[in-house]
Amino acid sequence: MVSMLGSALQVLALVLAAVAAVVLVAGVKLRRERLVNAGYLLVFAVALLLTGCIALILACMFTEDYSIAYVVSNYPATDSPLKPLYLVSAVWAGRQGSLLLWTWLISLYGAAVAWRRMRATDDLSSVALGVTEVVVALFAATLVLSESNNPFLPTAAEYLNADGSLVAPMGGMNPLLMHWAMILHPPATFIGYAGATLPFAYALAALVCGDTSSRWVELSDRIAVFAFIFLTVGMALGAVWAYVVLGWGGFWAWDAVENASLFSWLAAVALVHSFTMYRKRGCFKRWSMLAATATFIFVVLGTFITRSGLVQSVHAFAEDPVSTYFFLGIMIAAALSFLALLVYRNGMIDDADEIESIASKSGSYFLTNLVCLVGACLVAYLTVSSALPTWMPLGGQAVPAGAYNAVARPMTALFGLLMAVCPLLGWRRTDKAAFARNFRVPALVGAVAFAALMAFFALRLVPDYEGIMAAGGDAAEALAEQGPSWYYFALTVVSFLAAAMLLATSAYLLGRGVRGRMRGHGEGAVRAVVNLFRRSPAQAGGYLAHLGCAVALIGLVGSGMYVHEQTVDLPTEVGASAQVGDYVIVYRDSEEYFDAADNDVMTVLLEVGRAGAGDGEDVAGTAMSADDQWLADVETSMRVSAATRQQTLDASVTSFPLEDLFIAFQGVNADGTLSISVKINPLIMFTWVGAGICIAGIALAFLPHRATPLLAADERAGGAASTARAGASHAAAGMDATSGEGEGVRG
Repeated sequence: MVSMLGSALQVLALVLAAVAAVVLVAGVKLRRERLVNAGYLLVFAVALLLTGCIALILACMFTEDYSIAYVVSNYPATDSPLKPLYLVSAVWAGRQGSLLLWTWLISLYGAAVAWRRMRATDDLSSVALGVTEVVVALFAATLVLSESNNPFLPTAAEYLNADGSLVAPMGGMNPLLMHWAMILHPPATFIGYAGATLPFAYALAALVCGDTSSRWVELSDRIAVFAFIFLTVGMALGAVWAYVVLGWGGFWAWDAVENASLFSWLAAVALVHSFTMYRKRGCFKRWSMLAATATFIFVVLGTFITRSGLVQSVHAFAEDPVSTYFFLGIMIAAALSFLALLVYRNGMIDDADEIESIASKSGSYFLTNLVCLVGACLVAYLTVSSALPTWMPLGGQAVPAGAYNAVARPMTALFGLLMAVCPLLGWRRTDKAAFARNFRVPALVGAVAFAALMAFFALRLVPDYEGIMAAGGDAAEALAEQGPSWYYFALTVVSFLAAAMLLATSAYLLGRGVRGRMRGHGEGAVRAVVNLFRRSPAQAGGYLAHLGCAVALIGLVGSGMYVHEQTVDLPTEVGASAQVGDYVIVYRDSEEYFDAADNDVMTVLLEVGRAGAGDGEDVAGTAMSADDQWLADVETSMRVSAATRQQTLDASVTSFPLEDLFIAFQGVNADGTLSISVKINPLIMFTWVGAGICIAGIALAFLPHRATPLLAADERAGGAASTARAGASHAAAGMDATSGEGEGVRG
């Protein structure tokens, strides 16, 4: 019954989405308001039907209804206190559920736009909704036409007892997914992915309607920023999960599915910055449309990689021909539609503010877009290279992680320097004297920060590098692949310089904005900070996001380039020890048992200390040597699933301000000793803190915009003419929003 009902809802959603697309576009072209209104109602109906599909799977999970195979494959068999949340996350734990979630979220975005625009029913929104429903229909078709994508396939009768229970335990949710981060990571990522549909839909709508004003950007800008927030949150949560669950001590391995998030995120960075220029200056019109289309295509490429089977990944699903052809078709159709419409409307698109100088804010925005989109294309190409014909560059070759690092690290440093300088430049041209005045304080603060980073580099990172190279092995070989030491050190210095200058510039601009409010409005420091983000959230949030990027860049250098890794074999004798770097690892106890789900679990209790830092006196209750300083007791375990025999490593992470000590038990050796993997990750806390600051900045930029500008010299340099032009543009946009006619402001 559930299987039939769910399948029927999917088919009906597919049909109504296709009908809605036709009705909406036809209503606009024929100027039939009734057709347009009917299309809006159909958009709501599609979202309601797909909501019913999600609700059915959720109900089956909570009631342990095994009549559909998806529940059997993804039910979380655990006694964890988080089980109710795992039951929710089971909805998107498998390939079928994750695709249904994505389709549902796109339909919800469409319904939200329809709700906001249904009174005006302007042409731009109506056509954009038509494009959105085409995407929903195509995604729904992959659910309906492919058995491997359909979450409502019935469970074979031989696997069920008469009362509907399972004959024997089968599959269930992957144990690796039973973690708090994986409750949040997939929905955050898919909210970002789904949100990329609307800016693309509005870009096509602008070309279809011949409206090259900033109106389509105004209607989709907040959706783009909202999606960008969740793309960033999704990447951060995925990194946290990989770090604490997978047991290898890192958070990024250049896996194909990880890369899919990265190139989508890079394209979204270009999109958000292009929209800023379109709104403020009436330029970057083609760039905005290109970035919107590229972001959508990269998002679809990500799921194409995950589901086609063309690229090997530990996170990818099994090959599915329907997914391969459908998602490939979506990408090709999106690109061709955009290009054809762009050529058709090219004569109507004129940039009001051409780039006069690269050494300007406009020029730096252009370089930002170029770096982001070129970087996204490069990562995407390297990711799919193994599936390309051999006559193409790198065709048929799987690109190792070292190759990605060799490209990404210098590009990241360059991007950091670009972000540091950009806010201090003038819009069209930069006055050298004004730039020198504005740059004095950031240069001084940046020099202090850079000196501190260089001291840490010389005293800590250089010895780490030399120690890794001296020890030999895979880690030393990986370092050698990145180039000679002088190049590696130079790259570190440039990256730290970029981080220091970006940190100083962002803090300076925020501080100047606060001081401006304190002087101009007589506000106290705390009130000035609050009002700065209330009155100028876009700019202040942007500067805060840049500051977060600076902090994260410091962490990426340390935790990505100078990780000390060693595997030690510990005898199972109390007091047996091994030294890794400055730390001593001491065996204390171990235990093997079967948990409530009959999984085989072996837990190892260890003590961690600072080698040679003790006071010579024994520490009561520990197995630590008197010459070592006790720091913490840690526990690490290995779990072997009873159903699948899959191994799950539960690592221990001991965090210090400047580094993490990562310890993972990897099994028992043939001689009875315990294999313990130890990693020292310098500055990794900066990565997490920086990501959090960056997300907070983007989220603040999403707040409702107000008219008060941020007090900054680069804004004042625009002069009265620029202010008058911006005022006229905002006034016209306000009249348009009131009339609801969809006629935006011409650039």
